[in-house]
Amino acid sequence: MEGLELLIPARDQHAYGVQRDYFDHANCIGWTREGDDAHTGCAVVISNGEEGNKHMEIGKRYAGKRFKDILGKREEEIEVDEEGWADFLCAAGSVSVWTLAE
Repeated sequence: MEGLELLIPARDQHAYGVQRDYFDHANCIGWTREGDDAHTGCAVVISNGEEGNKHMEIGKRYAGKRFKDILGKREEEIEVDEEGWADFLCAAGSVSVWTLAE
């Protein structure tokens, strides 16, 4: 599977803390992991159809922070609002894993 070499370490480094699921669409789903004291969180969006996006909560601790797609499917960075929410994107028929931009 393309990108598997990036997905495994991403899960190891970012899949901690509160998880929020967004399974409200038949062809585009997402979830966030808020992280914990030792790990930053992540947001994941998967689409098996058209380009997709999910308005998801990642946590207030990320207010004003920018996230990037570590799989490189999306070039833009996404900024988290003051309430800890952002619109996370993915390309058509793809997956994007969003982590803090360095």
